[in-house]
Amino acid sequence: MSVETYTWLKAGHLIGLFVWISGLVAVYWLLRFHSHAPREVHEKLTLQERSMALMADIAATLAIGTGIAMIIGGKVFSQPKMGWFHIKLTVVALMILPVHGMLRAKVKKYGMGIMKPVPQWMWTLLLCGVVAVLILVTRVRLAFLMS
Repeated sequence: MSVETYTWLKAGHLIGLFVWISGLVAVYWLLRFHSHAPREVHEKLTLQERSMALMADIAATLAIGTGIAMIIGGKVFSQPKMGWFHIKLTVVALMILPVHGMLRAKVKKYGMGIMKPVPQWMWTLLLCGVVAVLILVTRVRLAFLMS
């Protein structure tokens, strides 16, 4: 893979990641507010939640697609000292993707009028996943590159 292709993929990956996580944060807090909102605003909140969730879906597809393209093109798994990358993938698969799916299910249920409050642990799981990925990418990967 050429350097130019890799940098375009990396840019797409980062854009997708930022929009994805910000979309999940927005959906989470919209759902939290929705469960306490007056009846007159439920339709508008449902529309906002669906729009933000769709944006997060598209951004997740961009982030994951470009990430897979970088893995395939860069032969990441064959390089030594790539343990941080395996941990990053595990964190995404076990912390961020499940929260995405659960929030999408909540958006659907809220749209049908079933409004059980969004649990606090979803927020904690999302934040811990994002923090873990950021630490792995900035601290551990940069230490690997400089050694």
